Amino acid sequence: MKAETGFLEVDGEVVEVRRKSIRHWHLRVVPPDGRLRVSIPLHADGEAVSAWIRGKLAWVQKQRSHLRRASADRAWLFGVPYPLRIVSGGSDDAPVLFSEREGFLVQGVGNRESAWKLLRAWQGERLARFLESLVPQWQERMQAPSIRWRIRPCTSIWGSCTRATRRLTFNLYLAERPSELIEYVVVHELAHLFHAHHGPAFWALVARYLPDWQQRRSALRRPLG
Repeated sequence: MKAETGFLEVDGEVVEVRRKSIRHWHLRVVPPDGRLRVSIPLHADGEAVSAWIRGKLAWVQKQRSHLRRASADRAWLFGVPYPLRIVSGGSDDAPVLFSEREGFLVQGVGNRESAWKLLRAWQGERLARFLESLVPQWQERMQAPSIRWRIRPCTSIWGSCTRATRRLTFNLYLAERPSELIEYVVVHELAHLFHAHHGPAFWALVARYLPDWQQRRSALRRPLG
């Protein structure tokens, strides 16, 4: 029987699922952006597969860390790749320098892990500035209630909404994605203030404001580059 390809949502992350005539399950972290792909037997139960993937999260995080180190010669900002240079000397006042022409320069660090920590903090600040403008715009358009939001590094979701406290969380790695995809995540999470689950009413609300939401969601699934 020919292999079947589909998608499975596990804790907010979309996982590519390939059903094949095989006996064992295989999970892969696909470079360069660490999206997940699982190969499973043709008649494997979806809930069992989701639970199996959750049990692999520690391994997934480790593999994604390896990928980030392997791609240390460039860094992404809002959908654009830029050269990345890391040097041990430089100014402590401005450890991360950036220009669209020269790319990123991370200074005054002893190793790549420290450099990436500084770079991620810098990206988080840029993402926060963007969200400070974008979130209120969409709150007003969607007539959403007042909220709080934060940025966190997440391994398996682009965003989340805690309805009880009206707090939205956005993945730090959204800083690497184009602005229109960040916009999709914002609308998606604000829509959860009205509908808790991904039912027809939820997607109808998203489509009301973003008719091309499916294309944007598909773009989020694709690797960088």
